[in-house]
Amino acid sequence: RDLSVPIENMGWQKINSVNAYAEMKNPGSGGLAISQTVSDIFQIPVDYYLTVDFTGFEKIIDDLGGVKINVENTFDDYKYPIGGAEDAPWEQRWEHLHIDKGEQIMDGKLALKYVRSRHASGVEGSDFARSRRQQKVLEAVKEKVLSLNILFKPTTISKIISNISGNYQTNLKIWEMVKLWNFAKSAK
Repeated sequence: RDLSVPIENMGWQKINSVNAYAEMKNPGSGGLAISQTVSDIFQIPVDYYLTVDFTGFEKIIDDLGGVKINVENTFDDYKYPIGGAEDAPWEQRWEHLHIDKGEQIMDGKLALKYVRSRHASGVEGSDFARSRRQQKVLEAVKEKVLSLNILFKPTTISKIISNISGNYQTNLKIWEMVKLWNFAKSAK
């Protein structure tokens, strides 16, 4: 996300700008633009992409009935941005995000806040801690999907795909998603 890359006629910018510019020019093209940019920079083929926006992320977790997360440290972020409050007076743009230490069941909205928080107090305020939280939530989603045997429940898969319709982009075919899922199940 923070990798600086050359963008034609734009100079060096963060790689997530590639997605934003592609989407402004041609909606739905951001995933392909990012995969091509990564491929060009690292000189490796990137054949597939999958992007899920924040709404899709929340819906997936809600459709799974929430995820269980072991919160390692009591979590306080006194400057978590309130969506839609960008034009409000400065002091009204933030909420206090508090999560107790210990095992928590998070719905999509709370899980998203947990992984996006940038201003948590103490050790949770670093980019490394945020990356670790993101990995924990993705692992929890994986574990929940495995525990529910979703691959054997086509109606559940259909519901999830239907609920996130318009909130994801991919060039993967269904059979490729199944193959990817089988690989992800074995990844530690």
